Amino acid sequence: MTSNSASNPPKITTLISANDRLQALKNAFEKRYGESPQFYACAPGRVNLIGEHIDYCGYAVLPMAIEQSILAAVAVNKSGTIQLANTNPLYMDYDVPCTKDITIDRDNPKWYYYFLCGVKGIQENIGITNLTGMLCVVDGTVPPSSGLSSSSALVCCAGLVTMEANQKSISKVTLAEICAKCERYIGTEGGGMDQSFLFGRKWKGKADRVPASSCH
Repeated sequence: MTSNSASNPPKITTLISANDRLQALKNAFEKRYGESPQFYACAPGRVNLIGEHIDYCGYAVLPMAIEQSILAAVAVNKSGTIQLANTNPLYMDYDVPCTKDITIDRDNPKWYYYFLCGVKGIQENIGITNLTGMLCVVDGTVPPSSGLSSSSALVCCAGLVTMEANQKSISKVTLAEICAKCERYIGTEGGGMDQSFLFGRKWKGKADRVPASSCH
């Protein structure tokens, strides 16, 4: 499936069995929840070739996507709960009610709080009163705390997941802006370079490269 507009995050159709990582994630999802994912979302990590830590001052930067990425498998339901799991056994599962205000603990930066930053950002900025229930398993290959934007990739992936699960459609520009702002819920003060880059938005003269996407 392709997106209706070039201004929206791309949607693609892919053969799961032809991709070892997608197949492994599908297997992990089915083992965890006893059903198959309905869609997947992906956001790559990045390296910055020129202009480290100057984007929030308005200066030009030149990021580039890397092969490592955050990948999520998702199924929606009417459970009234968002259930999060991770393929890495070091990262604990987490559930949150859809009807409850999502609270982000800035003093306890667990992986699921970064994911919930993206969920909360979409909910508040699009005006979703009650989020749809979701089952989600996340797989990350971006090394954490390595300067490769693992946290921004996770927040952006969560934003994509929330938008798709709740059947909302917004432009890449708007989605990038929302994800840049909502990452601040957990205390990260960036200038929006990572999010703009991840969604393929033009940013201070850089070229679009490998935007974040969802697939079915």
